[in-house]
Amino acid sequence: MGFVVLHIKKPKGNDARTTAHIERTVQPANADPARTHLNRELIDFPDGVETRTQAIQHRIEHAGISRKITDNQVRALQVMLSATHEDLQRIQSDGKLDDWCRDNIDWLRDTFGKDNVVSAVLHMDEKTPHIHATVVPIVQGERRKAKREEQNGKKRYRKKPKDAVRLCADDVMTRDNLERFQDTYAEKMEKYGLQRGIRGSEARHIDTPKHYRDLYVKNEELKEKIEYLEEERQEVYEKVRDMYDRKDEAREKFLNMHEYNKQKETEISVTESRLEQLRQDYEPYRAQEDMDLFFGVFPKLSEHLRIVQLCKGIGLTIESIRKLFNGEAVPVTGKLYSPEHDQDFSVQDAKLQLFKEQDNSDRFRLSLNGQNIIDWFRQKFQEAKQATRPHIKPPEPSKSKGFKR
Repeated sequence: MGFVVLHIKKPKGNDARTTAHIERTVQPANADPARTHLNRELIDFPDGVETRTQAIQHRIEHAGISRKITDNQVRALQVMLSATHEDLQRIQSDGKLDDWCRDNIDWLRDTFGKDNVVSAVLHMDEKTPHIHATVVPIVQGERRKAKREEQNGKKRYRKKPKDAVRLCADDVMTRDNLERFQDTYAEKMEKYGLQRGIRGSEARHIDTPKHYRDLYVKNEELKEKIEYLEEERQEVYEKVRDMYDRKDEAREKFLNMHEYNKQKETEISVTESRLEQLRQDYEPYRAQEDMDLFFGVFPKLSEHLRIVQLCKGIGLTIESIRKLFNGEAVPVTGKLYSPEHDQDFSVQDAKLQLFKEQDNSDRFRLSLNGQNIIDWFRQKFQEAKQATRPHIKPPEPSKSKGFKR
């Protein structure tokens, strides 16, 4: 029985970087671009709202808050929901991923309030599927600090309404609430074979930026160690040369020093190999930062890249992709590959076309005979599952003796 994963954070300052990560306007190093098209928004935005950041501001402006919101207040909580990798793979292979997503949305709305849950995005392009939810911490009632002051007998000069609507992350993120969230979420996920984590566990989630910062520190430490070993090796060589001058008298000591030198060379070789591996792991992250800057300047190229990766993923050639972007219909007969289901599906005398989404002119939709290609793959997958189910022959009626009439 696997475990649920529930992380809740209060971001500091502008969370534009979080929005870019969730909406994939920048491509993280640990995501597979060929599967990014499988990501989906699970909550519809209000009319006129197009992004997560706009959804946060829309909720705050329409919540009825009378008190001024300061610059240092937390405007949204980041909630990440997932589970043990093997268990989510099982849920997906059993065709229950959509049910799992719906139950997660129900739990979020029941826990934080329907209107406060302004965004929830399913990420399928990383190792383990997970949901990034955004909760605006709108609460109603008297502040906890005011209640404590009243209980302690402190004089209050102006009474404020006890049912006032407020933006207060601290009232949501109390110790009791955090424990209750873990308990109720585990109860909601129990039907999927998942359970709550160990109470009082000292295990802590490490985010991606901190992971790469730790790698960088280790990288610098290894460089210093290599420099030290190089100096030590040079000293060894100088000692060896001195011992050669002594010839036979120092032969035994020389042999011992030679063995020591070989050992140090082996240690240096191992250290250099580790350093090179860490450098290879670190360089893609730096290159990703350059790509993030590039797509920030040219945002429309990100959508074109997404469609190109989708087309390549299902098996189209560069020439066919070029025709699609020129507005041409591409005939297809044979097999198309579905990254989501990891299998090929046959198609006969069909046409592929690119259309712009009606509600977002900057986004494209790849269609097969007028049907979204993703929906077509899912339909074919369900048909294949139905076809492979065993047919059980119904039992024959019993031949009991009766009275003739």
